[in-house]
Amino acid sequence: MSFQTYLENLRAKPEHIRKRYAFWTSFGVTAVIFAFWLGSFTPLGAGAGAQKNAILAAVDRAGTPSQSMVAAVGSFFGDIRDIFFGPRKVTFSTIEIAPGKK
Repeated sequence: MSFQTYLENLRAKPEHIRKRYAFWTSFGVTAVIFAFWLGSFTPLGAGAGAQKNAILAAVDRAGTPSQSMVAAVGSFFGDIRDIFFGPRKVTFSTIEIAPGKK
């Protein structure tokens, strides 16, 4: 049974049956997304201290909000410059030719 045939059979059913299929399908997709989201968290006992230290280190590197804002604006203008004028190009001044194997 192909997917097209399945959809045609579903379209032939009464509206309340189609709504039931739509509800349970969306519920299933939402449950899968929720399961992945829940799985993305680390358990409180395993590595919570290391994760907290990593967050604190990232906060220390970020500096003050004004420093972060200035860095973001500078990065934005650098990206705009690269869009119009092209990114910095790397050129090589020497060419090395190595013999190949036969």
